[in-house]
Amino acid sequence: MEYQEKEIHKSYDAKLMWRLIKYAKAQWLILLISILMMFFITGVDLVIPYVTKIAIDDYITPVSQTVYLSEPGDSRTDFVSNGKGVVFPGLIERTFDRTVYENKGQIYKTGSGFLLIDGTSKNLSSSGAEVVITPGSIIIDGVDYSTTPLTESQIANFKTYNKSQITLLTLILGLILLLNFAFSFVHTYLLNYASQKIVYNMREQLFNHVENMSLSFFDKNPVGRLVTRVSNDMENINEMFTTVLVTSLKDFLLLFGTVVVMAAINFKLTVVCLSTIPLVLISAQIFRTKARAVQREVKVKIAKINATLAENISGMKIIQIFNREKSIFDDFDVINKDFLKSSVQETKVYAIFRPTMNLAYSISLSLLLWFGGGDAIMNLVELGVLVAFITYTQQFFRPIMDLSEKFNIFQSSMASAERIFMLLDEESLIVNPEHPKRFEGEEFKGSIVFEDVWFSYDENPKSVDDYVLKGVSFEIGSGESLALVGATGSGKTTIISLLNRFYDIQKGHIYIDGIDIRELEMENLREQIGIVLQDVFLFAGDIKSNIRLHDKSISDERIKEIATYVNADTFISKLRKGYDEEVTERGSTLSAGQRQLLSFARALAFDPKILILDEATSNIDTETELLIQDAINKIITGRTTVIVAHRLSTIQHASKIIVMCKGEVREVGNHQELLEKGGMYYDLYKLQYKDH
Repeated sequence: MEYQEKEIHKSYDAKLMWRLIKYAKAQWLILLISILMMFFITGVDLVIPYVTKIAIDDYITPVSQTVYLSEPGDSRTDFVSNGKGVVFPGLIERTFDRTVYENKGQIYKTGSGFLLIDGTSKNLSSSGAEVVITPGSIIIDGVDYSTTPLTESQIANFKTYNKSQITLLTLILGLILLLNFAFSFVHTYLLNYASQKIVYNMREQLFNHVENMSLSFFDKNPVGRLVTRVSNDMENINEMFTTVLVTSLKDFLLLFGTVVVMAAINFKLTVVCLSTIPLVLISAQIFRTKARAVQREVKVKIAKINATLAENISGMKIIQIFNREKSIFDDFDVINKDFLKSSVQETKVYAIFRPTMNLAYSISLSLLLWFGGGDAIMNLVELGVLVAFITYTQQFFRPIMDLSEKFNIFQSSMASAERIFMLLDEESLIVNPEHPKRFEGEEFKGSIVFEDVWFSYDENPKSVDDYVLKGVSFEIGSGESLALVGATGSGKTTIISLLNRFYDIQKGHIYIDGIDIRELEMENLREQIGIVLQDVFLFAGDIKSNIRLHDKSISDERIKEIATYVNADTFISKLRKGYDEEVTERGSTLSAGQRQLLSFARALAFDPKILILDEATSNIDTETELLIQDAINKIITGRTTVIVAHRLSTIQHASKIIVMCKGEVREVGNHQELLEKGGMYYDLYKLQYKDH
């Protein structure tokens, strides 16, 4: 069955976002501190261009500069001009306009030198005021002020002061940038830490949820899909918190703050810079629509590629045995080309959007240089203002240009969140009863009763043919052994699954010690049952961990004792590291017989009262089979045992043998009784022993 990912049709879902935010509540303090630091970082981004403006307009190329006028004997006087002391205000005083002297003047730069003006005019610096200079005076917008030319030494003194203020400004800016670096580091660290904790908690919850799902859930969900949820989709959520949510808040703050500062400095140039916003908004809307559609295609097709890769790599042995490399490659090539086509289409969408944003930025910059440059030449705008606006314009468009990347991450994150929550919302079909019963201590005996059991893997069977088991009934007493035989598909393994309550039956009852298993606590039920499967699954780790399955209460001595008892110690002791020998995934470095012996040790380590052996001796060589048969004879002693087997030689000792056919019980009895009946069991026996 080909699995297709469900498509997400919303770029934003408020309910999903609210559920994600609820996971962030546990990290609210860390996120709050991170956001507060982000405000400082954003403030620094807004301040730097303004500081540049101050440096240029007030100290590097000032048109005019305010000074204080005092009595010549004032201790702070920098120089005396025309009988008045001139005091240069400090940087802090200039910034906050603290008036420490009643009289102010201005040093004004002319074509031939500098003039000291007795008085101040706000229009002198940048508004293009009408200025008329006459000997000893200057008329500014019709207002006459007396002037005194500065001498060479006074000009040098003035420039030295400006240089010192630039040095002070540089030191202050350097200190701010150092603080900004520290705040940026802590902000990034805290944000990523909080995000990782959020994802950690979500991943824990998701894995725990998957662990407790019924087997029918795993029948319907490919392993690759579940692995993708726990790994890739969680990483997408992490990216959304670190790259989209908080940084987007910073972007919006930066955009808003930039516009406010620009408008406060020069409203006309602000309008000029933002004149391309309609183009930006239209482009963003078109991009949003197109990108969403093409991303859906890409996600569906990459899921198809992943599924194909997982299937073919898992089945590579069969592919090579049957020499199907060419045909499999051709099939993959078709899928890969389909994905390439969608990826190219996605690239086109992104390739158009970013240059469009660059175009909007370039137009804004060109308009700014055209209007701002002309005003600067005409002395309507200071040079520092123009430089600051160039920086602010770039700062305004930068987050907009990043929109494409963030939108892509946000789309992926919302899709991932939707699929994660769909998985979390999927309820297990097998749940504990409201008031579960438990077996305590020695009260568990292990008697089993199947009473008219009907079962179908289809949750809503429509006919008798849909049922795998049809009216199955049998009993097995405590400490007895029951063997199930029959053709493949007759329902033998299904009975084992139902006994462990991996699935729930549609009709009938299954009793253990007289209690319906649906009334028992599942964990308590499964603690009493040990199972040895035909296909033994070993985990990556060592021999010991595969026997104790992370149960630290089982000591190394107990493991060795059990392994010796089931004849596994014979091969384990020959391994280079013995019980510490590394086991690769699925135990590929061990033989089938060795894996089977380990599974016996594993089952016995937990001392179950009911033991299930599912084809435990199939596909095993004769020598190993003797070891396994000896192990079986040992571990079934004193336990209720259910054995599924094709080899009748392994079950002749069973207390009761049930012959299954098409989901029904056809014959019941011990080995000798069934042979005497001359029915299906007799026919199976003759087939297996016809050459003996």
